[in-house]
Amino acid sequence: MPTNLCVVGATGKFGRSIISLTDSSIKVTGAVSSDTNPLVGKPITDVGGKSPSVLITRASEIERAAANSDVVLFVSTAISDLNNIPKIIQLDKRIVVGTTGFDTTQYERLRSMLKEVPSVLTSNFAVGANILFRIAKLLSGFSDIYDYSIIEHHHKMKSDAPSGTAKTIHEILNSQAAFSRVVTDRTMKPKRDHGEIEIFSLRGGGTPGIHQLILAGEYERIVVEHLAFSRAASAVGALIACKWIASKMSPGIYSMQDVLNLNDPKSAT
Repeated sequence: MPTNLCVVGATGKFGRSIISLTDSSIKVTGAVSSDTNPLVGKPITDVGGKSPSVLITRASEIERAAANSDVVLFVSTAISDLNNIPKIIQLDKRIVVGTTGFDTTQYERLRSMLKEVPSVLTSNFAVGANILFRIAKLLSGFSDIYDYSIIEHHHKMKSDAPSGTAKTIHEILNSQAAFSRVVTDRTMKPKRDHGEIEIFSLRGGGTPGIHQLILAGEYERIVVEHLAFSRAASAVGALIACKWIASKMSPGIYSMQDVLNLNDPKSAT
């Protein structure tokens, strides 16, 4: 049986990529966009879908769009997700969230909500990016030997900086060696102090996503890079997450590390 999926943020570039890559194992039964989007009421074939009978629904009617779904995937905006996720929880649906741009307060509120149902929460769906997260954990804890820097490069229209992926890398590193200061600009402070971590954001053109973790020592340097050729890298991972969570019964928050079996066995948080 295919997994029935509702995509929230269906008309965005990432939502379109996800919908266009569905196959016989996953069926789009709902698609949601903002109330004012001109594609509301149009078939999902307009955004790369395969079923002309499924129409794009306005967010104010999200319950109707999600009614026949097994999983609801959010790739929208932080504010709209916080408004709409409680409605989906009331329907007792499994939830996958790939939206980024939450501030600290919003993120804690999101996690509090998602604990009520089986859910996946991630800053990056791409398999390679999650392998990078695992490598970052392996490379953490050497701040006495190396200076750590994170560089992320995305398309010029990306609305948040640093990227959610860069923040995740920082969190992983910080869990093993607390950094005294995050530096995002060297203009006022060219020299580096012990305990700092650099996180730099670049924006240009149509760059889908590049993340580098750099460890620089006195006599050697380690560079680990993940480069996404297109949004399809994350879209494929999103579909893997949706199929995986569809079989989970226990409420709780899982990560892509769980989905990809990159963590030691554990329960959802």
